[in-house]
Amino acid sequence: MTGPAWRAALSTQAALSQASWVGVRLMVGYRALELGGDPLLLAALAASFAVPTIVAALPAGRICDRVGGSTVAFAGLLIASAGAIVVLALPSTVLLLFAATLTIGLGHLYVMIGQQTFVAHASRGGSMDSGFGTLSAAASIGQLIGPPAVTIAATLATRDEPDTTAGFAVCLAFTVLATPLILFLRRGDAHRRAATVKAPRAPLSAVMKAPELWRALAVSGAVLVTVDLLYTFVPLWAVDKGIAPVTVGLLLALRAVVSVVSRLGLARIVARFGRRTLLIVAMLMGVASLVALPFANQWGAIPVMIALGIALGLPQPLTMAWTTAITPPAVHGAALGLRLTANRVLQVLIPVSVGLAAGPFGLVAIFWSNAAVLAVGVAIVATSRTSDRDGPGGETSG
Repeated sequence: MTGPAWRAALSTQAALSQASWVGVRLMVGYRALELGGDPLLLAALAASFAVPTIVAALPAGRICDRVGGSTVAFAGLLIASAGAIVVLALPSTVLLLFAATLTIGLGHLYVMIGQQTFVAHASRGGSMDSGFGTLSAAASIGQLIGPPAVTIAATLATRDEPDTTAGFAVCLAFTVLATPLILFLRRGDAHRRAATVKAPRAPLSAVMKAPELWRALAVSGAVLVTVDLLYTFVPLWAVDKGIAPVTVGLLLALRAVVSVVSRLGLARIVARFGRRTLLIVAMLMGVASLVALPFANQWGAIPVMIALGIALGLPQPLTMAWTTAITPPAVHGAALGLRLTANRVLQVLIPVSVGLAAGPFGLVAIFWSNAAVLAVGVAIVATSRTSDRDGPGGETSG
């Protein structure tokens, strides 16, 4: 499969699966509020998306190195679909909501690690920043499509109380549409997997000993936790400010548009400024935005979401490229799995900690705690040496 062909197929799959993912996150928040949930329940649900994947991400990465990322992503789409069907088919309870989030979280992990490993293998001899920029831009398009699609569907019948069942149905439709794209990816994945088998095998210790790997993992986790907390607590912010669900969807879509634009031509931007500079500037914008968000109304939230689009758009592909650049090619899947494991550990610990420590003090404490997490990430990048290393130049080869 040629470069443009796999980019088109994978980008479509990534956009659809990400649209489903962010839509589910929103609908879970609104469903929890329907059931009388408080900030602590919202935080616990955010953590439950991550719990089962703490032990599954690294093994999934190793499986990707053996059977190919496209196959693992396909399995993840099936698992995520099963979780959405559970929500739609059974009576709504808090326990059921937890079961569904656990299942969907596991499925989404397999989708992410499969797609990322596919890119890592496909980008050999090309630019990691370019390949991961393409994947991340596609994911941002999904984040653009998902929130307005599910919130519009959820408010067609009533504008006051969202119909979360309709929203979950749209999420399931996105996942189902993404599934057949495995047919376009498997052939190219098999070719690259054959090349991987011929390459020298590297032990798992080669991943653990990579220089400054912990820095890349910590920064990646800080950014991903910010995305999770944003989708988890924005419904609470909206209810507090009297902002309609459709407006929430449009604001999150605006953030996604900015993230897409920020990732265009990423390889050239990295070559000019370096990963360290881009990461520091983007994450500082995130800190300032999270400090301001609790005080913003729906109009003030517009510049906040624009800044968050850059803050959460640039770091994700940069940390993926950073992780693969400092690890051997034969264990790229394992390295990306370890990255997701670290992300998930932080996704469990930080949302619950924020909910327990900051929840009783209101929105300001919640979002400022998240800003503090990003500020720690800035300090880690600022003291790093390896984050300025670019991947090999040139475009990703097919």
